Amino acid sequence: MSSEPLKTETPIIFVNSVAVHGSLNGIVNLLLSAAQFLPDGTGEVKIESRMAVDLRFDLYCAQQIHDAIGKILEDQTKPAPKAN
Repeated sequence: MSSEPLKTETPIIFVNSVAVHGSLNGIVNLLLSAAQFLPDGTGEVKIESRMAVDLRFDLYCAQQIHDAIGKILEDQTKPAPKAN
Protein backbone atom coordinates (compact mmCIF):
# COMPACT_ATOMS: atom_id res chain seq x y z
CA MET A 1 0.00 0.00 0.00
CA SER A 2 1.27 3.47 -0.86
CA SER A 3 2.28 5.88 1.89
CA GLU A 4 0.65 8.75 -0.01
CA PRO A 5 -2.66 9.99 1.40
CA LEU A 6 -5.82 8.84 -0.36
CA LYS A 7 -7.22 11.38 -2.79
CA THR A 8 -10.98 11.31 -3.01
CA GLU A 9 -14.00 13.34 -3.94
CA THR A 10 -16.26 11.21 -1.75
CA PRO A 11 -18.53 13.28 0.50
CA ILE A 12 -18.27 13.00 4.27
CA ILE A 13 -21.62 11.92 5.67
CA PHE A 14 -22.49 12.30 9.37
CA VAL A 15 -24.70 9.55 10.81
CA ASN A 16 -25.87 8.86 14.34
CA SER A 17 -27.98 5.72 14.10
CA VAL A 18 -28.04 2.25 12.58
CA ALA A 19 -31.53 2.05 11.09
CA VAL A 20 -31.31 -1.49 9.66
CA HIS A 21 -28.68 -4.21 9.75
CA GLY A 22 -28.48 -7.73 8.46
CA SER A 23 -26.70 -10.13 6.17
CA LEU A 24 -27.51 -12.59 3.41
CA ASN A 25 -25.17 -15.04 1.70
CA GLY A 26 -22.08 -13.46 3.28
CA ILE A 27 -22.97 -9.87 2.35
CA VAL A 28 -23.58 -7.44 5.21
CA ASN A 29 -26.12 -4.64 4.95
CA LEU A 30 -26.05 -1.51 7.13
CA LEU A 31 -28.52 1.30 6.57
CA LEU A 32 -27.31 4.31 8.55
CA SER A 33 -29.41 7.34 9.35
CA ALA A 34 -29.09 10.82 10.79
CA ALA A 35 -31.48 12.88 12.89
CA GLN A 36 -32.76 16.01 11.18
CA PHE A 37 -34.18 18.83 13.29
CA LEU A 38 -37.09 20.60 11.58
CA PRO A 39 -38.89 23.67 12.94
CA ASP A 40 -42.64 23.17 12.53
CA GLY A 41 -43.64 26.86 12.36
CA THR A 42 -45.18 26.91 15.84
CA GLY A 43 -41.92 27.31 17.75
CA GLU A 44 -41.52 23.57 18.19
CA VAL A 45 -38.83 21.43 16.60
CA LYS A 46 -39.65 18.03 15.12
CA ILE A 47 -36.91 15.41 14.91
CA GLU A 48 -37.04 13.10 11.91
CA SER A 49 -34.75 10.25 11.00
CA ARG A 50 -33.34 10.51 7.47
CA MET A 51 -31.65 7.64 5.70
CA ALA A 52 -28.09 8.73 5.00
CA VAL A 53 -26.17 5.80 3.54
CA ASP A 54 -26.84 2.16 2.62
CA LEU A 55 -23.66 0.10 2.91
CA ARG A 56 -23.07 -3.39 1.53
CA PHE A 57 -19.83 -5.28 2.12
CA ASP A 58 -18.40 -8.77 2.52
CA LEU A 59 -17.59 -10.53 5.79
CA TYR A 60 -13.87 -9.75 5.50
CA CYS A 61 -14.66 -6.03 5.43
CA ALA A 62 -17.18 -6.51 8.27
CA GLN A 63 -14.41 -7.98 10.42
CA GLN A 64 -12.13 -5.04 9.60
CA ILE A 65 -14.89 -2.58 10.55
CA HIS A 66 -15.57 -4.54 13.75
CA ASP A 67 -11.89 -4.46 14.72
CA ALA A 68 -11.53 -0.74 13.90
CA ILE A 69 -14.65 0.33 15.81
CA GLY A 70 -13.72 -1.93 18.74
CA LYS A 71 -10.30 -0.26 18.97
CA ILE A 72 -11.82 3.23 18.75
CA LEU A 73 -14.36 2.43 21.48
CA GLU A 74 -11.68 0.92 23.68
CA ASP A 75 -9.44 3.97 23.26
CA GLN A 76 -12.24 6.50 23.78
CA THR A 77 -13.87 4.89 26.82
CA LYS A 78 -10.84 4.29 29.04
CA PRO A 79 -11.21 5.84 32.48
CA ALA A 80 -9.13 8.94 33.11
CA PRO A 81 -5.86 8.26 34.95
CA LYS A 82 -6.09 8.87 38.68
CA ALA A 83 -4.06 11.78 40.05
CA ASN A 84 -1.61 10.94 42.84
